[in-house]
Amino acid sequence: MRNDATRSPDDVAVLRDTARAQRVVIDDLNHRMKNLLMVVQAMAIQSFRDDRPLACSLAAFGTRLRALARAHDLLLCRPSGHMALEAVVAGAVAPHDPDHERVSFGGPGLVVDPETAVSVTMAVHELLTNATKYGALSVPDGTIAIEWSFDPARVRGEARIEWKERGGPLVSMPARRGFGTCFIEKVAGRPAGMPAIRFEPDGVRAIFDAPASAV
Repeated sequence: MRNDATRSPDDVAVLRDTARAQRVVIDDLNHRMKNLLMVVQAMAIQSFRDDRPLACSLAAFGTRLRALARAHDLLLCRPSGHMALEAVVAGAVAPHDPDHERVSFGGPGLVVDPETAVSVTMAVHELLTNATKYGALSVPDGTIAIEWSFDPARVRGEARIEWKERGGPLVSMPARRGFGTCFIEKVAGRPAGMPAIRFEPDGVRAIFDAPASAV
């Protein structure tokens, strides 16, 4: 192995480029891990914050962890880290509607970065969990439509994701804001005064924006 004194300028340049690339990968990994730990911490705090039986809290925390794990499994299949928004939504919906009978989704072909993929997965998971307990999926004939659009003129370019429940029980504003509501409001990117979730009598409506790129 040659030492630095005997390496050619081209060799040194290659080594420097490799070192820079490794640093970028390490910095990106650190960033993702910090974000992941923050999400897990928030899930734990919300899952165990009230006086519910421990078994119920553990079950809620477990389902959230599994949703998060599914998002990361999908990301591992994409070397670039970016993935189709449709695949992200499909992965979140599958455990709740495996036969594709109650939840429809669609929109233009878009890709999202890893952080956005995790946020969208968790937001859709929380909405589906709420719909299963109290909303459209708690009754035989209820349905959910998830649709997204894209406006490249927005800052960063964003997908606008809309959630609409139909055919469920009469909806009213909950007495307290749960983890799902808080999480969606945090990631929604809505302007001040524009709620991310609306509890309308005929069904829950949710709108949130997410950074995306057209395919």
